[in-house]
Amino acid sequence: MNFSEKYFGKVEIVEILEYHINQVIEIHIAAFPGFFLSELGNDVLRVFYRSLLQDKTTIFYGVKNEGELVGFFVASLKSKGLYTRLFFKNISRFILPLFFSFSKNLSLLKRMMTSASSSSKLEVSTIYPASLLSICVSPAHAGKGIGKILLSTLEKELQLRKRHGYYLTTDANNNNATNQFYLNFGFKLNGSYSQGKRIMNIYVKDIK
Repeated sequence: MNFSEKYFGKVEIVEILEYHINQVIEIHIAAFPGFFLSELGNDVLRVFYRSLLQDKTTIFYGVKNEGELVGFFVASLKSKGLYTRLFFKNISRFILPLFFSFSKNLSLLKRMMTSASSSSKLEVSTIYPASLLSICVSPAHAGKGIGKILLSTLEKELQLRKRHGYYLTTDANNNNATNQFYLNFGFKLNGSYSQGKRIMNIYVKDIK
């Protein structure tokens, strides 16, 4: 597959390492302005993504164009209870950044509690233990096939690890382009659940 067909430069798939984290944060905030994790700030995101990077169950890759990181994904082979596990394993690193974020905006604490409680409503068949946690593409490179490259890379990695399916969640409302993107890529809608006032769609995909 010619991954660079929509680019004038060279596209490269790279494993995300520690020195990529600041670029990962920049892309995340640019791609998801106003979202909960973005609102928590750079310091919380830095601990969050470093924790994911160090977790043995995660798969973390990015795409570079002309040497610049333009998108990334992070997935988990064991997603059930992942965030709770990461938080308590890295609690000493999370405490101060979260404290400063909550002190600036107390509503973020309520949003965090809502998100945590709603996770119990997420029900996915055990045949889909792997989960796509996050996929981000720099807005400057949107619509150029980066998302497809990232998902194709994830599926190859899952095949190598003998996983035959995975799932993801995304907003159901005011998110038509994203929902259609996943449907076009072969995902099937598997249900939905509420996260406070948000309705989240659950998508699953079988891979061979």
